[in-house]
Amino acid sequence: MGKGKVIGTVAAAVVIPAATVVGAIYILPLLDITSSNTLYYFGNDASVAADGTISLGKEEVLGYSSKYSDTMTGYFKAQLDENETYIYNAFMYASENGYSDIFLPGDVFDGSYDKLQEIEYVITFLSCDSPFVAHNYTTNSKLTGNVEQFAGKNYHHIQLETLGEEYTSRREAAYEKAKSVIASIPQECNTDRKKAQYLYNYVAENSVYVTDGYSTRNVPIADLLIDGKAICDGYADTVTMLFNMAGIETASANGTNNSKNEGHTVNFAKLDGEYYYFDASADSIINEKGFKPAFYFGMSWEETSDSFTFADEFANRCPKAEKSLLSDSTDIVISDNSEETVKKAAELLKSGGETGIIVRLDESITDEERKSITNDTAEKVGEPLASLSAANRLYGLKIYKE
Repeated sequence: MGKGKVIGTVAAAVVIPAATVVGAIYILPLLDITSSNTLYYFGNDASVAADGTISLGKEEVLGYSSKYSDTMTGYFKAQLDENETYIYNAFMYASENGYSDIFLPGDVFDGSYDKLQEIEYVITFLSCDSPFVAHNYTTNSKLTGNVEQFAGKNYHHIQLETLGEEYTSRREAAYEKAKSVIASIPQECNTDRKKAQYLYNYVAENSVYVTDGYSTRNVPIADLLIDGKAICDGYADTVTMLFNMAGIETASANGTNNSKNEGHTVNFAKLDGEYYYFDASADSIINEKGFKPAFYFGMSWEETSDSFTFADEFANRCPKAEKSLLSDSTDIVISDNSEETVKKAAELLKSGGETGIIVRLDESITDEERKSITNDTAEKVGEPLASLSAANRLYGLKIYKE
């Protein structure tokens, strides 16, 4: 990336160079447009022209479609007003086409927001619609957000971090890999649900969740599809890309992992007309422990909220999914610790295969009762059991093997 300058406006974590401060506005000297070999300008002023200048008018920006339109459906974009869409498209254009600077006319900003806040707000939604714009871009890139005088008018200047050819090549390699994964979908996967299950299992079973040594300059989709290891962003972005490429409307949402109280990202998708939630990174961890990755596939809003707190801007905009697919993956519902319950669990375990069974615990079952049921079931099976608890009251059991 990094083709030089773009005139338009977008922002994030700011690095403010020396400038004269007027209130909260940073005024830089008049821009010498001939000093940059490539100048990218988002605006309508026909008087702006110079050698090397590239310019798009507002209607062209609003009409821009992603180069990777098959990987995104624009769930959040559809909820933006015209000026927010302008910022969204300008940033998408620059990031997809390798431009490092954007100048946006001041009148595209809503007066109720701080300009940098509004830019970060819009780019956050872009990163959840598009798997090609990293979720950490606004907080980790070297963006500058300054008002500059240009051709006698004020423009908000955004300088994007130049990520280089390696970043671009990894992104393209992941895109090509995604195409091959889509081509591998079996013919019998002829519904949204079946396609989603196949792709979700591919993501969860062909990668490991890592945090050590992870760089904020990574390409999350390439981390997962090429390297086979990623953090939650890599899982969410890959699910977004694969599901959309398979014709399933999908996006991701930012928030907090309740158990660890740290940032987390999940997906939501529309399967056969209904929205559901997905957490492939959590199921990948479960898969590493030897259980089938079906604890977080197709959750309702309420079930998702057991382990995940949506950030405020997402809580108000994400679909309030009422239906759940978790019961379809449950092998037994346990509502008591009777002999009959233990006998049924033991029978299921003996025929449950390598990945064990998934148990749904009734709200009445205490933690002590769960442990008692596990011990009694192990005694009846005649072998030690491995167990795993999920936040949504699902419980994994399988015969323990060295």
